[in-house]
Amino acid sequence: MALVRAAYARHQGPVLRSRLATLLLVCDAFDDLVTLLSPHEDLTFLEEMLLAQACLARETLEDADQARRSTNRALALATSDVQRAAALALRGKTETRLGAVEAARATLEHALRYDPHERDACKRLAALDLAANDPAAVLTMVDALTMRGAAHARLFAARALALAQTGAIEAARIATGQGAAGQGPTGEDDLTAMATLAPPPGWDDIHAFNAALADELLAHPGLRYERYGTASALTWRIDSPATREAPLVRLLLAQIADAIAAQLDRITGLDHPWARARPAAAMLRSWCVITESDGFETWHVHQFGWLSGVYYVRVPDSITHGEDPGGCLAFGIPEDLVGDDAAAAFGTRTVRPYDGLMLAFPSHTYHRTFPHGLREKRICVAFDLRPL
Repeated sequence: MALVRAAYARHQGPVLRSRLATLLLVCDAFDDLVTLLSPHEDLTFLEEMLLAQACLARETLEDADQARRSTNRALALATSDVQRAAALALRGKTETRLGAVEAARATLEHALRYDPHERDACKRLAALDLAANDPAAVLTMVDALTMRGAAHARLFAARALALAQTGAIEAARIATGQGAAGQGPTGEDDLTAMATLAPPPGWDDIHAFNAALADELLAHPGLRYERYGTASALTWRIDSPATREAPLVRLLLAQIADAIAAQLDRITGLDHPWARARPAAAMLRSWCVITESDGFETWHVHQFGWLSGVYYVRVPDSITHGEDPGGCLAFGIPEDLVGDDAAAAFGTRTVRPYDGLMLAFPSHTYHRTFPHGLREKRICVAFDLRPL
């Protein structure tokens, strides 16, 4: 960041400006980004989109209106249907923020006409219809997008949420990959895999490996507190832990890749929309989440993934052997999207973590964690298998 700032101070060209703006957004420096881009009238499509996101992150109505204007300029600058859809999806968010719900709905529908694969537009339109207690509209949207070739986490999640809101709880559970009620964790409809990883080559004991890995993560130069726009609250994160300076992270990811291969063998031929959407090629993306007493994750899915999961590096004993949900992972559906009654009927499945446990599940499966209230740290590495 400092190097790019210094370079831009010496030569304020459009290439460096765009690079600096991107870094400012990643670093949550929203005020600096708005200050950087707002005076210019020659912004690119990317810069208008970055400016809109930064304005929205400041969370005032005035900034939301500025973001709306930026998305309109981005739409005018777009050179492809994918870009037009992205600009409209973001404009729909600004309109929702401004209370213009019907305008937002029309904008998001317009985005999906340009690009049926636009995840954010799908997510936001589904949320509007669920808030209006119109799950039939969500199911109609999902069917239409599926007919046009869409198959992503937001689409699968929208179907499950709509089914739950209609009262079709068993169908919703199967859609999320959690299995029918009363079915054990290895039931045929349960798409979650749980395993204790073996130590990687060169290590005889997984506990010794985890202890060394925890030290490596806690000393990682990418460690930062909080990250706007993620499901993490009051947590420490490493967005890209697999660096050359983190050899144990790379060893872990190799073990995770082997475990994923075993999971893929298990689901081969499975008759489920998610399994049928298995990507021909994918990349493994990872990040680290470290929670202290108050940290937790809100209900979320991993919209860019197909298969997601978590590996527990360090879990305090009182979580592993406890009785309350503090520090645990829960699968379910969010009350704020489907309503309390539907969420309660769907139910929550809680997994009590321990050092060395790895879970893998469909990326569209909603999950969350709870504050553990302890002085000790809980350390995990999350991952996505992302289609290329």
